[in-house]
Amino acid sequence: MRSRSRLWLVGAVALLGVLCLAAAAILKWAVLPSQAMLPSDQNTTRDFGGNAKVLLNPQALNSGDLRSILVVNTPVTATHHVKVLATSGDVAQVQDTRTLTTSNGQAVGSTQATYAVNRKTLEATSDHPSGWQVNPAKGLTVSWPLGAKKQDYTGWVPETQTTTTLKYVKQETTQGLTAYVYQTSTQPAQIKDPQVLNVLPKALPVSVLRALAPVLPLSPAVKAQLAALLPRLTQPVPLSYTYQLNATYWVEPTTGIVLNTQREEIRNAGLSLPGGTVAGGFPVFDVTNAFTSASVNNAVSDAKDKKSTIDLLSTTLPLILLIIGILALVAAILMFLLFRRHAGGREHATAGAGAAPGAATD
Repeated sequence: MRSRSRLWLVGAVALLGVLCLAAAAILKWAVLPSQAMLPSDQNTTRDFGGNAKVLLNPQALNSGDLRSILVVNTPVTATHHVKVLATSGDVAQVQDTRTLTTSNGQAVGSTQATYAVNRKTLEATSDHPSGWQVNPAKGLTVSWPLGAKKQDYTGWVPETQTTTTLKYVKQETTQGLTAYVYQTSTQPAQIKDPQVLNVLPKALPVSVLRALAPVLPLSPAVKAQLAALLPRLTQPVPLSYTYQLNATYWVEPTTGIVLNTQREEIRNAGLSLPGGTVAGGFPVFDVTNAFTSASVNNAVSDAKDKKSTIDLLSTTLPLILLIIGILALVAAILMFLLFRRHAGGREHATAGAGAAPGAATD
């Protein structure tokens, strides 16, 4: 009976070891992948504060208030809202909303796009349910991938419907967290986003152009060209627009969460004058902004929480379970050998004790 109890004990310890090793594998290869991806309930808002060197005021243009058409050196605020609308396996439908407001509460612009992205790489994908309405895109659209690397990435520029290189430049520390720093700087390109174009005037009336010509930030050569043409102009002058972006991003690599962003966005208007378009004639939008301190704090807090969960599932718990499992299996083997040796000693002692009477009768 005692021997059977010992065998049960050895089996229980060995089973504990096997279960711990299995649990470590499940955490590492099954549970972790479900956490190391864009959550299905992602709903994040980041606030920006900054300054507008130049802002075109469409309302003033429409009302004929020439003094207020171009606003200069005014504080602005912005918001960036990212929300997952639906998921299908490794693909998510994500809504990206951006707004810009002046210090007096006047809305300057708002854009909204919906992308289909891979929940692990965060890159735009065309492999999504046919019922989803999404904007075509390439590269990263709303954030960085979980497990971001010290490498360049391709990012999407919605204003121009083109891509840009998000270049890895260095590693820094933000409130105790390691951050990878990426930068991009685009060349001026034609604006193609209809949402942006819809809030920009398509043409300037000749009367407005005459009034603005002396104060527009044009080069001397362009001003001379315009002065020579103005007396002959009778129809509104068509406008074309280019967009340019200079941005820096601080990204926590484990989670892919952006801890801070600094951006300068420039929109230039070109005058389509007889004899050719004056490309990049004058700025109508030159805005610099960055995360508010509250948004940086929120991003750092989100990154710390997410990183702790990922580290717990990827390293801490699997390592503890691995150690316990190995120790339990080693203990089971040692117990088995010890019990076997003890049982063998008892059998030998019993056999010796049974032979002694026979030897005495010889």
